[in-house]
Amino acid sequence: MARPTGRDIRAEVLTEARRAMQSSGVAGFSYGDLARRLGVRAPSIHHHVGRKDDLVASTTRAYRGEFRTRVEAMDAVAPVDRLRTYVEMFLEPAGDGLLCLCGAVATDWADAGDAARAEVETFLADELAWLTAEIEQGIAAGDLRPDLDAGTFARALVAALEGALVLERTSVGVGTVESMRTLIDLAVTEDA
Repeated sequence: MARPTGRDIRAEVLTEARRAMQSSGVAGFSYGDLARRLGVRAPSIHHHVGRKDDLVASTTRAYRGEFRTRVEAMDAVAPVDRLRTYVEMFLEPAGDGLLCLCGAVATDWADAGDAARAEVETFLADELAWLTAEIEQGIAAGDLRPDLDAGTFARALVAALEGALVLERTSVGVGTVESMRTLIDLAVTEDA
């Protein structure tokens, strides 16, 4: 029987799995990889998190919750400023050459498992609902173009942000993330 080490192996596994998925996708790592990185045995990982599907779902759920908490804690007052802050938050993983975790899981959709796919769909639904509401507020305040369809612009924004993180990893896409920082400006009215 193994002796307790005082380490929070589950938390360490979730952290390392998150980084592995954001870097290489769901199919790009194994329990053996995680075990080597953490200095534990693969059965220990199974003991703490269960099957890989369970690990992917747990990691995705935690990411979704952390991201939502950060979005809700934004202190920007105007909807346009909240949208700009949102773009910055969404693009943060690019600084480390990583993808949005939910985007990374979506790229390996067939390998993700039902629970992880449900977490990704909930993440996207939450973000689209929040963005749509913010865009509608910006239109109502006269800060965003009145001809925008809030839901369509929200979907385009999420698609562009996820795509920017992917392209930024290539030599052709260098600077894509920087260009996304001006995306909100395309929707801003001349009066704002």
